[in-house]
Amino acid sequence: MDYLILFTIGFIAAITPGPDVFYVLRQGLCKSFSAAMWATAGILTGNILYLSLVGFGLGMIGKNLYFQAIVGLFGSLYLFRIAYLIYNDKPHIEKSCDKLEGLQIYRQGLLLNLSNPKAMLFFAVVVTPFLSKSLFLSLFTLFIAIASAFIFVGFISSKLNITPKVLNIINKISAILFFGFAVSLLIGAYRAFSLILN
Repeated sequence: MDYLILFTIGFIAAITPGPDVFYVLRQGLCKSFSAAMWATAGILTGNILYLSLVGFGLGMIGKNLYFQAIVGLFGSLYLFRIAYLIYNDKPHIEKSCDKLEGLQIYRQGLLLNLSNPKAMLFFAVVVTPFLSKSLFLSLFTLFIAIASAFIFVGFISSKLNITPKVLNIINKISAILFFGFAVSLLIGAYRAFSLILN
């Protein structure tokens, strides 16, 4: 059940309108499913790097109560802010198509992902509550969720005409889920602080 929750959070986070998902969306709308998959491959390569760094760091200090309390507190504030920004965002779709192909799309997707180091913070925040389970399985579940989301977006965008109205609905649902997860992190931080004080 815990891993299903983690998968859901990762999937919803990945399809929430942002630079990465818009890049995959644009490749699907402008070109083809294949172009969207090149973009996805580049973005996922960046995610593997971030998840590896998160896994290495959390593996060393993740079980520390002080760490869990601080990450829970600041992580919840971070997610509350993301929920607020997503809820109030007015998405638009940029359809101006470029002439990039194959490895060029992959490279641009990778650079786009690596230019957003906040992704590493997000992964750390999302994975931390699941550290009592297996860290490797938590990171793997998160990666599969993200990969599934981008493949889904690439497939849908190459077959359908995605409208800003649909993206706005996705925003609202995502904001509510992020808000709920932020509350859950805050409760986890409170428990960790309670254990420290006792």
